Amino acid sequence: MNQPLDDNFTQHPRLKNFLKAMQRCRGFGLYFMRCNTPSLRTELVASLKVALDKPIVELEISVENDIYIDAQIALLMENQPENAVVFIYGLEVLAHIKKRYLMNELNWRRGHYGRIEYPIVFWLPEFLLTDIFEYAPDFADWYSGIYEFSLVTPEKNTLALQAWDSVNENFVEQLSLEEKQRWIVNLKNLLAELEGNNSKSRRDLLNRLGQLYDSLGDYDKAMECYQQNLILCRELKDKENEAATLNNISQIYKVRGEYDTALGYLQSSLKICQEISSKSGEGAALNNISQIYDTKGDYDAALSYLQDSLKIHENIGDKLGIGTTLNNISQIYDAKGDYDTALSYLQESLKIHEEIGNKSGTSITLNNLSLAYNAKGDYDSSLGYLQDSLKISQEIGDTAGICVTQYNIGLNCLARGDNETAYQYWRQAYQIANKIGLAQVLTALENLAKQLGGKDLSFWETPDS
Repeated sequence: MNQPLDDNFTQHPRLKNFLKAMQRCRGFGLYFMRCNTPSLRTELVASLKVALDKPIVELEISVENDIYIDAQIALLMENQPENAVVFIYGLEVLAHIKKRYLMNELNWRRGHYGRIEYPIVFWLPEFLLTDIFEYAPDFADWYSGIYEFSLVTPEKNTLALQAWDSVNENFVEQLSLEEKQRWIVNLKNLLAELEGNNSKSRRDLLNRLGQLYDSLGDYDKAMECYQQNLILCRELKDKENEAATLNNISQIYKVRGEYDTALGYLQSSLKICQEISSKSGEGAALNNISQIYDTKGDYDAALSYLQDSLKIHENIGDKLGIGTTLNNISQIYDAKGDYDTALSYLQESLKIHEEIGNKSGTSITLNNLSLAYNAKGDYDSSLGYLQDSLKISQEIGDTAGICVTQYNIGLNCLARGDNETAYQYWRQAYQIANKIGLAQVLTALENLAKQLGGKDLSFWETPDS
């Protein structure tokens, strides 16, 4: 870890060295500012604007912008003073979404930067700076200077987390895809600052990062975060968060189809919650245990767990838990063919999810509403709910939700007699399910393939199936 900055940034040796470099630079120069947190960057830039007797021109790289980075800089610098300095932000977000493209562009377009006759300063987190030197060496070797800065004091870590801590526990479910991608980058940056620090802040960061990866269907990275978090919780003797993490881990095993392993983690979570009287955790564990029994076809056991879970959530006023449990109860009645009762529970669930802004829960409930209407033969209503669900899943980057919805749209098309379109949706669902290991959809597609004359999942790999 680098020496922390003094309270007076401009008196810090590294910042003073950077100021001297900017004064000396005439024309092009390529500089890297290693800074992991946006909050620290904001403070540094504010200090530099006061201390540097040159105008600073700032460019936030946009993920949606198809113009090359050097071209964006050149366009920005038209009619700027000759002594201006260019600060570039946001490269880490672009790298998170399309890393290979970015590295290729930096190497390939290296010469174009030299034609921009201004000093260019890229503000980068540590992980991206490392990647640039490894994957874009031609560009990286051209640098004129690297300046590294860390958070001033441990208290800064707490301040940097306030943007997350100030929101409710349903925060992840309210984020768009772009917002999730930005949060992932920010949390990774904060974790870099806390490397080797077994603190509650690091525990919280790992948990939140795992939740974000989980919501995007990146289960391997989510599991890695959860496993690290579990170790920290046990070291800190934090039983409540240990139980929550066991619950989170169980859901990844459930997605992968390892139901007995998932059930083992859930039972461990439930036991801890009951020992420490964590009603919220107990309700969540009971809810997820029900889903294992539901998957195995033991609907009576599943319903019993759900009723216990609903009672707890209602007693503590947990709207998210109530909405989720009502949705899951509906699926028991749907499986039993009681579609009217299923619809009643689903409509209650949808109202709650929309009220609390839970986009993921809204999408899931709309999807299940579509299945109930499809079973009743109302294919138009069913398709309408599916289209609404798909739109939300795409907006929030819910890969698993997109996959399930595409599968269900296929069922709707089949019921309408549009077999060709149904096959197209099922092939798309297969590609996603196979990539992220979504066992429930893969099992459904395998059974469907056999019904249609195929042998196994390879049926969906050929475009003429």
